[in-house]
Amino acid sequence: MQARRLDLLHLFVTGLTLVGWGTLLYALLVFDEARPEMSTIITNYHNIQVRNFWLISVYDKLVWLLWFCAGISFVNLLLNGYLRKVDKENGWVAPILLFTVSVIAVLVLTIWQPLMEH
Repeated sequence: MQARRLDLLHLFVTGLTLVGWGTLLYALLVFDEARPEMSTIITNYHNIQVRNFWLISVYDKLVWLLWFCAGISFVNLLLNGYLRKVDKENGWVAPILLFTVSVIAVLVLTIWQPLMEH
């Protein structure tokens, strides 16, 4: 019975990893929608108007997605720590990388937020 529980826990951890990375990829799409548009030489030459401000409602969605991703990866790290003790399992680079990327993204967006007001 113990082996069956460990197998289910391994599947759950793998599922959390997949959901976390999928959320991060979706957050990248939301980031592209929320950020200001780039003004280039072509847009300046043809007097094409570009949006030079963040879409706040989409920005808020982006921050929530990144916090969700960080939370999932933190739970994943805790479960991987347990599996490492019980099952002598190694190889949990993906949750560490996911947690690091999502937390740094949240920090960068939090620092950027005061700059968006101007």
